[in-house]
Amino acid sequence: MRGRQATIVFSVILILFAFIYLGFLGMKEGSMYYLEVSEFFARLDDMGDGKVRVNGRIIPGSLNYNTDTLNLSFDLKDKDLEDAPKLNVVYRGSPPDMLEQEGVTLVAEGPYNREKGVFEAKKLLVKCPSKYEKKGGEV
Repeated sequence: MRGRQATIVFSVILILFAFIYLGFLGMKEGSMYYLEVSEFFARLDDMGDGKVRVNGRIIPGSLNYNTDTLNLSFDLKDKDLEDAPKLNVVYRGSPPDMLEQEGVTLVAEGPYNREKGVFEAKKLLVKCPSKYEKKGGEV
């Protein structure tokens, strides 16, 4: 009977450690920086080569999509700063809806390729304007 109890306790401890390990592994994979374009360039040396989320506004006229190769490229800049640096972004796949709208705000997720000087987005999230935001002049 004592051997059976020891086996059960050992099994429970092993299962708990497995859940804790998987939890930490998931947190490591899911955690990443969320920065504006100017913040991204300011912290580029500190971040290393990991994934990051960069928020910005697409510069009008910089959007280029090749339907044959499914390659999309555009430039991002801070939405509130006119003279901010621009980030060249490349993405492979179908572009998200509402990407063609003028001055759309977007979050690009992926790593930065330092050799090419290009942000290689793996995911694109278009931020649509909220219908609940105040209109100009309303209090």
